[in-house]
Amino acid sequence: MPKPLTLARLTAAVLALVVLAWQAGNAAAGRFVHPFLIADLILSAWLLLGAFWPNDRPASLALLSGFGAMLGVFLSAVTARMLAGHLDPGTIAAGLGILPCLAGIILTGRSLSTTTPSP
Repeated sequence: MPKPLTLARLTAAVLALVVLAWQAGNAAAGRFVHPFLIADLILSAWLLLGAFWPNDRPASLALLSGFGAMLGVFLSAVTARMLAGHLDPGTIAAGLGILPCLAGIILTGRSLSTTTPSP
């Protein structure tokens, strides 16, 4: 069974790539500028950085902060869309985006609880 941090890194990389692909789809459809564009781009880059950072401790910090911030973006997006009366594939996709964020936070937390502190 892979280590929890390895699974968290994989989750971060896949989530970031999916969010970036979603933004590419928005751009292709002429919806490039929207309220969550900058947050999606910055946090996707941050999650990719954490996913590929060579040292575990700094990677864990980047992953925890990236997953937590991306969770906030997804929750804000779902709330805004629901308040506007929109229940469409974008709302459902944003709602589903909450799940890998929670999984990533749990996996990263487990990896931190199983590591021994350095002297």
